[in-house]
Amino acid sequence: MSYTIDKNLKAGLELLEKGEKVDQALKLINKSARKGTTKGKSFFNVGKIIREGIPGLEASTPESRRYFDQAMVYFLKNENNDSLDYEYMGDYYYLGLGTEPVNRDKALEYYRQAVELGGEDASRKITAIEEEKANGTTDVAPELTAATKVEEKPVAETANSESVEEKPAVYNPSKEDEKASKVVADMEEADQLLIKAIRLLDSPASTEADKRKGVEYTKAASDAGVMRAAVLMGYLYEGHNSLVKENLDEAKKYYQIAISRGSASAEYRLGLLYLNDEASFKDDEKGHQLILSSARRGYPYALNYIGDCFRTKVSDPRYLDLAYRYYSLAGERGLGLSYHNMAEIDASRQEIQLAELHEKYATDNGYNPDLGVQEPLFTTIRA
Repeated sequence: MSYTIDKNLKAGLELLEKGEKVDQALKLINKSARKGTTKGKSFFNVGKIIREGIPGLEASTPESRRYFDQAMVYFLKNENNDSLDYEYMGDYYYLGLGTEPVNRDKALEYYRQAVELGGEDASRKITAIEEEKANGTTDVAPELTAATKVEEKPVAETANSESVEEKPAVYNPSKEDEKASKVVADMEEADQLLIKAIRLLDSPASTEADKRKGVEYTKAASDAGVMRAAVLMGYLYEGHNSLVKENLDEAKKYYQIAISRGSASAEYRLGLLYLNDEASFKDDEKGHQLILSSARRGYPYALNYIGDCFRTKVSDPRYLDLAYRYYSLAGERGLGLSYHNMAEIDASRQEIQLAELHEKYATDNGYNPDLGVQEPLFTTIRA
């Protein structure tokens, strides 16, 4: 198998495997997560350690999910993933390690990419999944065990993950690591603050004062490091509301913060801002690149946008087929608007039953046929 691994991560894992110098091993792994060259692998292994536990560190599956999610953020940013990265990504969906549900089809996609790059273990996992599907089993693949070597059980898009401070709290022998533990605890509180903010902003029963308090909570959550809060602040500063005065420069700032934390939705929103004629920083090339990057990471609104672009080129029927394909990808990711767009194309092709089915999917996924719009953005903020 051909892959690269940060030297500190490799050394730390070798010490853990031997059961030697555990504190030193954890220090090396933490250092690789903060400053290493293969951060996806580093964050995955931190998640694995927290999930399985080691002497002196109690196992915690809920806590480990943050690190597996963050590993996926780094993998999806990397345009030159190796076989081990793809195996990690496959295991993320095969084992349900992060906040995303088990998805064997996605796991197969990544395992096959790993095999193409020489990943031998991925071939075995493909066989196991295909046997499970053939036998109709609904069992989740076996969990990782403490005895499993990294080469044998590598693991994990998502996008739907908040960024974890790049100081994984695996142990507490120093003040620096005590601070890292506090960061994780503070992030939990900040997540709850954002939830409270969204409820205030989105509730019909909220007064003007309640909604302004919601804006304050959102800013506080963003300042505390919550990715989705930064996205929401950017959206609010775009000015399509009565609470925050339009300030596109501020919107850009918050979207850039969210992007630095791994947000695909912020890439899309900032891309649109760069295409806005009213923006002082207008730059069509940057805008298109950001939208394409967001689409590559599976963000549904970006996929829908690309579908719209192809759909406008109706002079060539091949473009309509491409538009339909992108709408389908967005619809599969929960965007009702895209199913509605598919239904319109179905109707134009006289495929009435299929159009009716896709219109049903559209309403099931938040599209309002009476208003002709998707539900408000800040009820569906994604990665």
